[in-house]
Amino acid sequence: MIYTSEKVKKKERRFYKDLDSTDADAIIAKLNELINIKIENEKDLIEIVERFTELEDIIREEMGWRYINMTRFADKKEYAEKFNDYFANIVSKAKPYSVKLEKKIYDSPISKNISDEYKHMIKIISKNIELFKEENIPLQIEERKIANKYGAIFGAITVKFRGEEKTLQQLVPYLKSPDRETRELAWRKRFEGILSKKDEFNNIFDELKDLRIKQAKNAGFENYRDYMHELKGRTEYTVEDVLKFHESVEKKVMPFFKERMEKRAKKLRIDTLRPWDRSVDVDGKVLKPFNTIDEFVDKAIRVLGKVKPLFGERLELMKNSGLLDLENRKGKAPGGYNYPLPETGAPFIFMNATGQSSDVRTLLHESGHAMHTFETVNIPIIYYRPSRSEINELASMSMELLTLHYWNEYYKDEEDFRKAMIEELENAVLFLPWCMTVDAFQHWIYTNPDHTPEERANYFGKLMDKFNQGVDWASLDEEKRYRWLFQLHIFQVPFYYIEYGIAQLGALSIYKNYLENPEKTIENYINFLKTGYKLPIDKVYEVAGIKLDFSESYIGEIVDFVKHRIEELEK
Repeated sequence: MIYTSEKVKKKERRFYKDLDSTDADAIIAKLNELINIKIENEKDLIEIVERFTELEDIIREEMGWRYINMTRFADKKEYAEKFNDYFANIVSKAKPYSVKLEKKIYDSPISKNISDEYKHMIKIISKNIELFKEENIPLQIEERKIANKYGAIFGAITVKFRGEEKTLQQLVPYLKSPDRETRELAWRKRFEGILSKKDEFNNIFDELKDLRIKQAKNAGFENYRDYMHELKGRTEYTVEDVLKFHESVEKKVMPFFKERMEKRAKKLRIDTLRPWDRSVDVDGKVLKPFNTIDEFVDKAIRVLGKVKPLFGERLELMKNSGLLDLENRKGKAPGGYNYPLPETGAPFIFMNATGQSSDVRTLLHESGHAMHTFETVNIPIIYYRPSRSEINELASMSMELLTLHYWNEYYKDEEDFRKAMIEELENAVLFLPWCMTVDAFQHWIYTNPDHTPEERANYFGKLMDKFNQGVDWASLDEEKRYRWLFQLHIFQVPFYYIEYGIAQLGALSIYKNYLENPEKTIENYINFLKTGYKLPIDKVYEVAGIKLDFSESYIGEIVDFVKHRIEELEK
């Protein structure tokens, strides 16, 4: 690849060239203008939607940069205050007018006989109208403020590790140390840090739980779980289907999980596998994929370029445009994300790299989201851009696996390369029990809303026992019960997790197709990226060449495929 200094070219506005993104009155005035336009034909209706899309883009761009700055500098209160202020005084104030506009569109006689390509849009609008309750706006503002405290507290936690101050993320590489004493100390120090804030985190979560339950009640739902299922647009499957998913993973994945844990213990020559033995290389070698952040990114550019040159070029554009913040540092919020910036015309990737093999997976995962953004950011109808997580996560998790055969950019040694591929495939399946743990925990929390923090921790401990067979947590009861405090989704994006499990199955199915027919699979993947949310999810999955399926039989097929593939690599 030839490296250039080319940067992302910002999109030009079609309708509102001089609109100030921080002027609530001006934005509301534009929404009122749209509300008052007479819809005489389908062309009028679609132009209103396109104008509304541009207004949403203006708001989302500003909101995006404020969120990015808040997470990059989680230790600086002013950034959180700026984000919270925009959400309260612009986003929330505009929302009732947006819903009023959607109601106008839905009630129009034109929408009843609209062309087939827009019928899915009308269904989405209908669901938005049905679930919107104006009395929930102040509750949502308060929820955002409280949820953002989690990242600020987590990012500021440091502990003393062998004489040095370390963030919890900076301790992660030590979990891969061949020296068992070192990784145990790092593991215990991480929990020492998180448990030092246990009471604060519990208080935050109880406040969030109460606010969320009030929103569900206002919308006429018996519990917050059922409300969120509807709010997330999960019309293609039911709550009962999700509960069966939990059971299917227990039946089909846990035997594989236990088998891999037993094999790990045997190779490590230990009698009992402890939690700090989960990440270390069984042959005592620490994979070191990169030394500097520039090297990290440049290798990713080459890897992506081998799947499709355009993918590498796009990550290079992001690098040149200052749209990457990848290294871990004190004061940064935990986690990683790809944030679409509709006016920039590209996304921003945020993560906390510390030089370990999982960083490669994270960057390529977020790059999958980024390619999805590039393919859909110019769709002129906002409802057809990818908003459902089952779609978004399929894009990212598939990119991890589609790039897998090119990870030798990071691992020049053939043995390291093979180890990295095995680790990726193994983790893809071993993730499923954790996914079910996080989802089942939230099901219990919101269908048993009067529980105490102690009962909540006890229930999580039971789920850990169910989905951690083969790992010995003896004398670590407090750590086991509060392992959930590391999972930011539970605090900040409730019920956004089961989609990872659904998408993981889909991604492994795409990888299976790739082994059989690489060119056709990449073609399907690109068509899938372009589709966004123009179709219901089961149809979007069909475009990708797979099916939306998380039945017991399907999970069994995927597990068998991965077992066979790992066996090939281990020969």
